[in-house]
Amino acid sequence: MCTNASSNIQDTIGLDCATVTSIIPTGVVNDQFSKIQALKSAEERDGVVQFINTYCVEVEAILWELRSYIDVPEVDFSRLGVQARKIEEKSSCIGAEHVRLACADVIQSCDEKHKENLSRALSWMKYEFAHTRNKLETFAQMEQRIIRVESRQQK
Repeated sequence: MCTNASSNIQDTIGLDCATVTSIIPTGVVNDQFSKIQALKSAEERDGVVQFINTYCVEVEAILWELRSYIDVPEVDFSRLGVQARKIEEKSSCIGAEHVRLACADVIQSCDEKHKENLSRALSWMKYEFAHTRNKLETFAQMEQRIIRVESRQQK
């Protein structure tokens, strides 16, 4: 979105394109995220924002579920592995590279049935998700500002 926005819009909302697009070079997200941005259409201008919001809500729910499963005496590692794979798939779809990579450690710990490693890996995955969520939410806020300014200019 940033490269297509007019300088007038950038001036109006104080948008710094380098800040918005900085999440890609850091590796927090990969090129898949750029592809999602490119899918925006005139009819569904906030599709990227909706996609980000859906991703965040769904992954948060799965993380909560994972935490509740690990706190029981008899851990169901196969169930945890399935849930971690869901996060991995969702993260891959949106391009959340750091979260996707953190999932691999959780999945490996589940495969090895090692509760201590699983606990550490899950903590790391939660950290990576929180970091990624913050970056994505900042991006979504900027997208919403651009949409509001563009719709005001079209009136």
